[in-house]
Amino acid sequence: MDLYRSKAAIVGGLTPLVDVLARRGVAPDAVTLAAIPLTLTGGICLLLSPQVPSLLLAIPVIVAGRLVLNLLDGALARSTGRIHPRGEFYNEVADRVGDVALLVPVAFLPGADGRIVLLGVVGGLLASFVGVTVRAAGGERVYRGVLSKPGRMILLAVFAVAAVIAGPGAWGWFGPILLVGTSLTFVERLMIGIRRLA
Repeated sequence: MDLYRSKAAIVGGLTPLVDVLARRGVAPDAVTLAAIPLTLTGGICLLLSPQVPSLLLAIPVIVAGRLVLNLLDGALARSTGRIHPRGEFYNEVADRVGDVALLVPVAFLPGADGRIVLLGVVGGLLASFVGVTVRAAGGERVYRGVLSKPGRMILLAVFAVAAVIAGPGAWGWFGPILLVGTSLTFVERLMIGIRRLA
């Protein structure tokens, strides 16, 4: 589920939208920060889903929106020449908030093993930390991993739909898959970082 490999092709398909945003003077930072209220809305939908299961159908849409915004901000910044360190800072903060907002609520849903889900979230945060730290130490930012951010989001979307179809019990496997995937991603990025900084 290392979907970063296909990032360039996806960004190319978004060029018309990037051009529209550039002509309208939309700031790349605004696109980046728009992901925060979007993901917080997704978290609320998850928390309310035991009472209103149909809210889970919003999760794939919100996940897709988050991933598109994450591609658009960088493409827009490059297109308009508005690349700056603060934009990278906003991007990393928005990404971490987004992961927490969308993944932590699953720990409180019927059928999910809350402790395992939370450990999986910690694994994802540690993997992201390693990726950023390699960059801070003078290397290239590490995005690779068996369950990088796009993979985590697709996993969430799939289980949200499964929970609508099969009921809350579908969440039972979410935590273990998340934990194993993020742990492997953490280890993989750690090894890559060690090699790159040798």
